[in-house]
Amino acid sequence: MRTPSQTVGPFFSFGLCTRPQHELPGGAVRVEGRVFDGEEAPIADAMLELWDPAVGWARCGTDADGRFAFLVPEGVRRLEVHVFARGLLKHGLTRLYLDPDGAEDETMVARREGGGYRFDVHLQGEHATAFFQH
Repeated sequence: MRTPSQTVGPFFSFGLCTRPQHELPGGAVRVEGRVFDGEEAPIADAMLELWDPAVGWARCGTDADGRFAFLVPEGVRRLEVHVFARGLLKHGLTRLYLDPDGAEDETMVARREGGGYRFDVHLQGEHATAFFQH
């Protein structure tokens, strides 16, 4: 039986690591958000990875409401974000800016909320996050 080439398959969440890996070394600033599909429904089994060449990486899966949270070091201005989700053959690549200077698109800018930042990822639709081709 052949499966469509544009899907990861029905068992994507089995491959998620359940160990907490959501903190970059020296993490003190909370960045949280949600991952949504094109109909604004939360994606319960997505996974995000944050990368900073000088600091390292962190990984977090989403909960039943599509929520994720990371701790990042003070002074980080930009992070690479890899988004993995069911239905994606290849992960999405975007950036998260904690400082809007230099941001390629406003959908990549986290907004201050409480003592941290809010960064929602929309895979498609009216509020779609800008993704890079890679």
